[in-house]
Amino acid sequence: MLLTKPRIRMGTAFFALVAATGVSGGCASAHPGNNTHQPHKPIPPRQVIVVAPVLNLSNSTEFDTLKVTDAVASEAVGFSGVGVVPVNLVLAALAERGTTRVESPAEAVELARRFGAQATLVTAVTEYRPYDPPVVGLIMQWYAVPDAPLSADGQTALRPNSNACETAAALSVIPTGPQTQLQRVFDAAHEEVRDEVKSFARQRDGHSSPYGWQRYIKSQELYVRYCCWSLIRSILAVEKSEWAVSAAEARL
Repeated sequence: MLLTKPRIRMGTAFFALVAATGVSGGCASAHPGNNTHQPHKPIPPRQVIVVAPVLNLSNSTEFDTLKVTDAVASEAVGFSGVGVVPVNLVLAALAERGTTRVESPAEAVELARRFGAQATLVTAVTEYRPYDPPVVGLIMQWYAVPDAPLSADGQTALRPNSNACETAAALSVIPTGPQTQLQRVFDAAHEEVRDEVKSFARQRDGHSSPYGWQRYIKSQELYVRYCCWSLIRSILAVEKSEWAVSAAEARL
């Protein structure tokens, strides 16, 4: 059960988007009008992702953020074409840096680079009410690894004699925010959510229980898994759609 080992609520907010540093000087840009947004690699047909430790931004301490992190990783790897770096390796990498969580967009991308992954998925729980009907609020942010020359320590590399145009180009790939962010509150009292839970239960053989599909509402752990699965499915759909558009444009 999710209540077996409550975690202390994170006191910090979901990390804010940092404004990119602009460099003027009349440089030609390959992305006109887009210098406040980070150019990202489109999602490939097969990708490996890092699942960052889940943050607790709710008013509840009635769940274990590590168990939710495991649920996010488990549900993500269930999607075709998705590989997930083991959560224990991610936790170990963060511990080496003296932290337990990802605290900035740059750190999210750096973590993915460390494992040779294409992106880091950062999740926060914004609402948690385990009572029937349960309510779970989630935010998911997808931080893709951009194309950029890297130094030995994994940072964006700048030559000492870089001119203004080269500096601007390098700074443009420093992450200032997620490539995609989705937020949803899953209220089991709503018919739309219940219909989606029924579909999820059919895929997981939910009717084998005396509760049938409602087992995925009665069980806190199973309901959280459904919520993670649903938002992961949505964010992957957005990323794959953008990849398809980019691939089509590249063929023109």
